[in-house]
Amino acid sequence: MRKMILRLKIFHLSKRTITLLFATLLITLSTQLAPRADTSHFLLSGDDFKDLGSLAVKLQDPRAVISQHIVPQLSAETQQLLGEYDGISSPSLALQRALILDLNKILQVGPLYDAESFTKIELSEQTDGLLAQNPQSGEALVRLNRLLLSDAYPHEVASLTEKQTSENPEGIEKCRENLRRIQQAREKYRDGTNRDPQWLSELSPEYLDKKDLLCPADATNGKPGVLTEGAEDPTLPCSYLYEFRPSQKTNREIILANQGDMLPFVRCERHLLNLSVGGKLYRNGPQREIYKGKMKVMVAQVNASGDLYTQLQAQLGEEFLKSREGKDLLKNLHGSLPPSTPTVRQEQISPIGKPMPNMTLTDLSGQPVKLEAFQSEFILLNIFPITSDTCGPKLKRLEKLLKNYDASQLQVVGISTDDSAKAIETFKEKYGLSMPIWMGKNMQMQVSVYSDISKSQAQLTTFLLNRELIVKDMVIDFDPDILSQKVKRLVESKN
Repeated sequence: MRKMILRLKIFHLSKRTITLLFATLLITLSTQLAPRADTSHFLLSGDDFKDLGSLAVKLQDPRAVISQHIVPQLSAETQQLLGEYDGISSPSLALQRALILDLNKILQVGPLYDAESFTKIELSEQTDGLLAQNPQSGEALVRLNRLLLSDAYPHEVASLTEKQTSENPEGIEKCRENLRRIQQAREKYRDGTNRDPQWLSELSPEYLDKKDLLCPADATNGKPGVLTEGAEDPTLPCSYLYEFRPSQKTNREIILANQGDMLPFVRCERHLLNLSVGGKLYRNGPQREIYKGKMKVMVAQVNASGDLYTQLQAQLGEEFLKSREGKDLLKNLHGSLPPSTPTVRQEQISPIGKPMPNMTLTDLSGQPVKLEAFQSEFILLNIFPITSDTCGPKLKRLEKLLKNYDASQLQVVGISTDDSAKAIETFKEKYGLSMPIWMGKNMQMQVSVYSDISKSQAQLTTFLLNRELIVKDMVIDFDPDILSQKVKRLVESKN
């Protein structure tokens, strides 16, 4: 500063002019030297990546809406490194550095939140609170952006409270290595047979050591029945859930055609780690339906009285109603139900191996009916709206393919989500249907599965039940020929 003042004196300026320049200089320097809010503790470092490989795979996925929002903001160099990553090996140090640099820029340049991109992301209470303040700059914005990134990728990016204790699940690296070996064995198997194995145990011993079928975090050492009914490998102890097993293969192939090679092929339920059909490893997460865990079906039955929120709170709990799923349910029901029918009873099931939820049903004359009235070995239950243009032809084709079964073996029944007996009679006549079609008055089906089949609800949901009304299988918008073959195999196995 002393040198600057001396230079001013050399110009032989008046005392007043020097004073003005000196004051201006002090203001400029004070502005430059003023302390700024420290946002460095909100920015990412290498330790904040809980699973860098999984993050890279999800950013590669063109169908993940949140990744579509973030990837265009990355530099061309980072996008190239992402494109070169194989999705199964350890990510390079160059990719890690590039993602740290670019993501930290994104955290600082402006609001990360976009309503459409975050529509399926459940935000934490802390994020919701800060988002309501709508910060546009400064420390609050960087903090909010960091919270949003952690909410979008909870298994990949540590939250602010996790920064000092990054996640290290027991045995996850060994589990990753097991899944890499399973993928290599599968490729060799396919080269020799031109098909996928029926069970993972078929890969051993020719292509895979049986020890690679055991997750190190599995205290049961692959004991059958630990996962879900019908999922245990019949030959060897296996810790992993094989999604293309015989009972699920047809459904997965249909979803695969719709969703592409990010569909999970093998899952580790302990580490929430998935091996995709395309040979990539990623963790469970909220970004896409196929990233999520087990399939769930929600059946909502509308009654005639009471308060919607109070009834749901009593049956589902306050915590559920505060979740994104609960908020969506309330929003959908408020928008679709008439004011005189504000209550809902909801049941949630895992479709395979669980009892079918009770439903209030009536026949076309208005008399109450129950599925228990059928005495057949199996019931094929189809739930659909008669306003659909695709359900009638499919049901007609299905009846033709199943016409040789008598009532003691198989009973096909329809449940219409519409409550007009006259309209249902017209529907049956139009398509020449002989199956009974009952009315599930004010009933709504909400189906959450591995694929985003459409933005709306699936139009036709089919349950295959045994005599005890246990769900043996579930199909969405079935192919009549494929479903009839599945029914044939099940009935023949019973005989």
